[in-house]
Amino acid sequence: MSSIPPSDPAPFRHLGAGGTGPVHNPMIYALVALLILVALPIYLLRKPTKAAAPVEADAGARVEIDAGMPESAVAAPAPAAVPDAAAPKKVVLGEPHTVRCVTKGGSHVMAERCDHLVPLEDALSRSIRDNVACAPPSATPFTVSFVLTADFDRKKLHLWAGRSGTLKKRSSGDLIRCVEHAIAPPDFATFAHQYTKYDVNVMASYPPTGPSGVPIGGS
Repeated sequence: MSSIPPSDPAPFRHLGAGGTGPVHNPMIYALVALLILVALPIYLLRKPTKAAAPVEADAGARVEIDAGMPESAVAAPAPAAVPDAAAPKKVVLGEPHTVRCVTKGGSHVMAERCDHLVPLEDALSRSIRDNVACAPPSATPFTVSFVLTADFDRKKLHLWAGRSGTLKKRSSGDLIRCVEHAIAPPDFATFAHQYTKYDVNVMASYPPTGPSGVPIGGS
């Protein structure tokens, strides 16, 4: 028997309302719309977020104040030290030097040729600094010329006030005695020296003081 060809060679092209166009089925549109409504929110929720950029350390040690932390809780830098304007002045000493030396026969030698008695110079300067409280009260600054005589024949030390100081001699007596008593006498037998007698001088400048003898503050 001969085969009978189908009356319609493309039966699946006309599932709809007939014609040769693409399939237009409302159920398919509904399924696509439902898929978009369900899948899109899930994708957005699970989408990875970009990692925050690392914060670089500030070379200037920047302090960040948290919104919930009071500004007073942040430690402020320590203030720089400021010199105390009320600190008392100290006595200022000139350079010690030998102003006179005498030979064993009693001849005076030029000061430039005198050897230096460094231990006695240091002892005199130290005693002046340690006995500032012995200075008399004065409303104005003043100077005292301390002269220490070292006599190696008699093995004695004697301190007195020179004329170049501005403090009058009658006002410097207590200060001179106070400084002299604080100087320890050297061992004259072993003390190295070239001449018999020396006069060592130190000029001291004192600040103004109050009635109690305390230096008046100032920078």
